[in-house]
Amino acid sequence: MLDEKSLVEKYAAMNRRLKRYFDSFFADSPITSIQGLGLDYLFRNRETDVFQKDLEEYLEIKGSSVTSILDNLEKNGYVRREAVDYDGRLKKLAITEKAYAIEEDIVERVNGYMYSLFRGIPEEEREVFYSVLCKMIDNMQ
Repeated sequence: MLDEKSLVEKYAAMNRRLKRYFDSFFADSPITSIQGLGLDYLFRNRETDVFQKDLEEYLEIKGSSVTSILDNLEKNGYVRREAVDYDGRLKKLAITEKAYAIEEDIVERVNGYMYSLFRGIPEEEREVFYSVLCKMIDNMQ
């Protein structure tokens, strides 16, 4: 029987390994893995106004970390912050032509990472995994 300590240690080790593994998909890219994940989110939501808060919620990281990611993406010409006419306090995130030029590459890297993690794992095991993850998340609320 596996005790909670052993499970959490294995999960923590996997979490650290996931970060390194995801980073490897962007090793030869002009952007980092977390920037790629943010751009992938923007590409998938291009038909709606996306704000920094949306990225904070999607990535589940602090606002200051998202600010840093966006500052770098903006500095390197991949996104712009644009005012919206319905609220002067808000700035939506706009994808630039430079980002659209590498969209296919970014999407392939993100999808390649995600698909590779579940290669060879049957659907029923994925469903159990998902169920356990949801319960663990609920336990942290």
